This record gives sequence, C-alpha cells and structure tokens, in this order.
Amino acid sequence: MRFGVLGYGKIARQAVVPAIEAAGHAVTVIGSARGAKPDGYQGLVCTDYADVLDRELIDALYIGLPNHLHHHYSKAALSLKIPVLCEKPLGLTASEVTDLEATAVEHHTYLQEAFMVAHHPQWHWIRERVREGARWELSVSFHYDNRDPHNIRNRPETGGGARLDIGCYALWAADWLGARTLTEVIGLQHMEANIDAATTAEVQFAECCQLLMNVSMRRARFQQVVVQSNHGCWVLPRPFNPSDTSEIWIMDANGIAEVVQFQGNQYQHMIEDFCQAIDQDRPADLSASRRIAQWSDQLQHQLTKRPQL
Repeated sequence: MRFGVLGYGKIARQAVVPAIEAAGHAVTVIGSARGAKPDGYQGLVCTDYADVLDRELIDALYIGLPNHLHHHYSKAALSLKIPVLCEKPLGLTASEVTDLEATAVEHHTYLQEAFMVAHHPQWHWIRERVREGARWELSVSFHYDNRDPHNIRNRPETGGGARLDIGCYALWAADWLGARTLTEVIGLQHMEANIDAATTAEVQFAECCQLLMNVSMRRARFQQVVVQSNHGCWVLPRPFNPSDTSEIWIMDANGIAEVVQFQGNQYQHMIEDFCQAIDQDRPADLSASRRIAQWSDQLQHQLTKRPQL
C-alpha cells in the first residue's frame, strides 16, 4: 500500500514511517512545510500539503500535523475517498470528530484515530483482567517538560495544552477498560499563556469506575498507570510509549508479586490493522473517538481554571 505522510515531525520520523516500511508498505509522498525527508528517501516531498492528497500517488494517508489541522486535512482526504489514519486528537472538539465520522460514512472511506496504544499487547492483557461489571479505579500520570513558547504544544491557536496532547491518553484508557458514561468531573486546569500547562481531574463514570488523571507539560518526564479493582492491582510503568519490550507489575500487599513481560511494536501493529481494515472494507468505528472527544469537551468546560504556579 502506498502511504502519503502529512507532517514529518518526531513521531512520523521515528515511529510511523519506520512502522509503515516494517509492515511491508511504502511511503511515496511526504508533506513537509520545511521539505524534510528520511535519509535515502526517493519519493516525492511536497511543501504544499494539498499536493499530497492525490489518489494517483497514494492509497492511504497518515496525518501527523499540529492538532488544529487534523480536522481540515482529514475531511479533505476523506472527501477524495482516501483512507485516513490521523494522529490524536482526531478533532479539537467533539463536533469536529462527529463531522469527520459523518464524512467517512458519506464517502464510504475508512478513518482511524492513531491511538497506537490500542495495538500494544500489554493493554489487551490488562483489559482481560478488568472483568466486566467489576468496580475499578484508574490512575494515570503523564508528564513531560516543554517550556518553549514557540512550540505548537504551547500555542492555543495550534490546539496546544496538556488536555489535548496527553490528557486524551487518560480518557482513552478509561474508555478502553469499559467506561462509557461520564457522570461527574472535578479538578483544576493550570493555565499559562491561554493553554492548560497541566490538568488534574477526578472523573466518575456510571459504570462503577473512576479515573484519576494528572497530566502536565511542566514536570520531569514520567508516565505510569495504576489499575485497581476488587480482582487485583496492576501497574504499567511505561503505558503509552513503551519500547518493543514492556512489562506490567502485578501487585499485592507486599509490593510487586509478579512481573509480566510483553513484546510488540505498537506502531507497526497499528499500521497492520489499519491496512487490513482497508483491504477488508471494514466500516470505521469511531464510537470511542467520539466519547473521548465528548469527555475532553466536558473537562474543558467544567474544570476550574487557575494560573500555573
């Protein structure tokens, strides 16, 4: 399958393009405002993103552009019947996600949000342990330190902020484990230059489950997920960007009782699933993307805003 790649940033360069090639496919066109390309790359490079959207050149499109451009270029590609794998968040708001879902249905074209974590075996293992109907609590911490005022993650006009950039992973994890209906949310957004530099929230769901999320773009790099239920307690020390080898700690009253190890490249598995969906003419299922966007909107509207200290 011939892929077009819109946006040649760190994730595309280090993870997605290598995954496309490892899965046996080819990148034939790269859209890069600066004309960047991999060493030895023989395909086309377009500085005008619109030039990438050509069915004569590509069979599918990966979008790794800044957040505010996701909706526009996803909709444009879908309207040309080009299948789209778009980075999270699929849209800045739930209405943008709903619009893309309708566009995909209208043009009978596959659309997938690039939550690569859904394709890592550690997340399938943990979901099997959280039994249906059981009460559980999910604690998500995801931090990094980015204080560059010119970086797209720190600019409101490009869809910056911790909620959209990494808070979506916490909401995704809750949805993955079975949350469906948000009933209450309390917490704080620590604001700096019109973006949330950090978001801390307690989110209650009707399905007898709770999410505690703490995400920040102003702290030392760290990530961890803890899942507790009446059936056990598990820790994911590298939940969102593990290496090809990762592990889950099974906890008991004395600490780590057992370590379960996993292997797999989540980006390659994502590409393989995406291409298989296209080959099988699988209809797009964006129900999770829609829920996550709706919950994110609720956080934005209901959390207390305070200046970042």
